[in-house]
Amino acid sequence: MRLPHPLLETWSHEAEWIAALPDLIAACVDRWSLVVAEPFATPHSLVLPAGDVVLKLNAPAHEEAENEADALTAWAGEGAVRLLARDDQRRALLLERCRPGLELWKAGVDQVDIVGALIPRLQVEVDDEHPFTLLADEAERWSDEVPRRYAAAGEPFERRLLDFALDVYRSVDRRARLLVNQDLHGGNILAAEREPWLVIDPKPLVGERELEASGLLRNAENVTHWLDALVGLGFDRERARGWGVAHNLAWAWDERGGWLEHHVEEARRILSAR
Repeated sequence: MRLPHPLLETWSHEAEWIAALPDLIAACVDRWSLVVAEPFATPHSLVLPAGDVVLKLNAPAHEEAENEADALTAWAGEGAVRLLARDDQRRALLLERCRPGLELWKAGVDQVDIVGALIPRLQVEVDDEHPFTLLADEAERWSDEVPRRYAAAGEPFERRLLDFALDVYRSVDRRARLLVNQDLHGGNILAAEREPWLVIDPKPLVGERELEASGLLRNAENVTHWLDALVGLGFDRERARGWGVAHNLAWAWDERGGWLEHHVEEARRILSAR
């Protein structure tokens, strides 16, 4: 089996995991009696189709995927793919396969209406025993890391963008207890049979509902149009825009490449939108 080049490129610094993948695949195939086909050309996780299911393997360093299985368990197939089995030691998931699997942003339909119907089903309130990382804890980490990276890189973009993000981190609502997805966008919503559209690949946190705006605004052709739609779902407009900037700036850093200019530009574009 040939591993996808985008995956090898993304995890070139995780040589031990890459080398272990054939054995990990074989162990999962044996455990779940699978017949796998060639993997999809995905960059962040190894995803292999196996009939009506897919086998997904996450790299140990892929921290944002840590609670993916927990989020899918919480949703229980409501608007998202079903988790069929998990092997936490191998960081392996057995998932419902979406057929035909067309990405929403390639479907030529109104994404706003579809996402607007999904979000209220996915933003469930969790109890105190939940396994998820808190947005408040991440915001505290970002409020330290982002300015430190900014200074170390010689102030690579305008200070007002950084100051705006810091204000958002420091004003995080520590009482909020909604399950939210850091990476909801049209590339992670697929056409399916059980429901017309299902969410895949969640990056869950627990906190303010407006964090869910981040992936949508980052990938929006028209940021204002999406802000209008989110307000219609009960989002606070300025808080949604705020997390669009602050979260995307936190994700604009690559440990090997430093600041990613196109991600910084997305944060800048969201800040300028009204």
